[in-house]
Amino acid sequence: MFPLPAGPEIDALAVSYRQSLPGPRDPLDSTDGPAQKLYDILIRPAQKLIPPNSRVVVLPDSKLNALNFETLLVNEPRTHYWIEDVTISVGNSLALLARSSYTPPPKSPELLLFGDPLSVAKEFPPLPDAKQEVEALKKHFPEDRRRTFTGAQAIASNYLSSNPARYSFLHFATHGTASTARPLESAIILSPEGDHFKLYARDIMRQPLHAYLVSVSACNGVGERQLAGEGLVGLSWAFLRAGAHNVVAGLWEVSTASAPQIMDDLYKGVTAGQDPATALRNAKLNLVHSKGPYRRPFYWAPFQLYSGS
Repeated sequence: MFPLPAGPEIDALAVSYRQSLPGPRDPLDSTDGPAQKLYDILIRPAQKLIPPNSRVVVLPDSKLNALNFETLLVNEPRTHYWIEDVTISVGNSLALLARSSYTPPPKSPELLLFGDPLSVAKEFPPLPDAKQEVEALKKHFPEDRRRTFTGAQAIASNYLSSNPARYSFLHFATHGTASTARPLESAIILSPEGDHFKLYARDIMRQPLHAYLVSVSACNGVGERQLAGEGLVGLSWAFLRAGAHNVVAGLWEVSTASAPQIMDDLYKGVTAGQDPATALRNAKLNLVHSKGPYRRPFYWAPFQLYSGS
């Protein structure tokens, strides 16, 4: 056990760093910013207990729920993101984490895929790279082991009637919304079906799942409302409550430009036998070590792995 500073001090640093991530500045250009200070406060006291390439489960609280710990900066032997040292997953719900156990990769994986839906409103414009993401994922599963709903067929009733419990992988390449006032009103935005175009978190959690991995490639898939002992409650929480073993979801705005590459690399890894945490980390490191703008956390850090059963 390591004592921490008062909550407001930590929260202020977390908010400051989180707000800077979408900006043009690369956090690696700073040597004494909030990313380094958060590492020094939260991680450095226990650094000797965390050897390189350790697996770390983070149970965040308060404003830390909105922070990706992979983006914290370590200043020695060179300034680098903590993701280069460890493999991180998030256990935001204490109840779900308490019942968790090791789940081996499925031997004959099947994919249920929703993506590239029709645009339903100005606030949900067409996703320019969703089709590319759908095609990237399809190549990792034989035709007889995947079911795909795109365009006008990507509707909520098709999810509810497709027996999602039979699939080991579920993927959504869509828009997403998070509700603070009513977190179970958080929704995946799909194609219109009459006046309806949302797959709500409340409906997701009522449909039993056995999925090894659910990936929600959408903005705000994690949610914004924090409940004591449950962390952020939204789409990822709903899928875990329904029985999914692992969920990858967007903590904030997701870049449609980098999402297809991350998801392609993620599924390349998990279908080759890597566990989701390792596969997601490797997918992100491919961007971190790239030379273009995608090396910045804005492009890779929204996605986090949440484990729950």
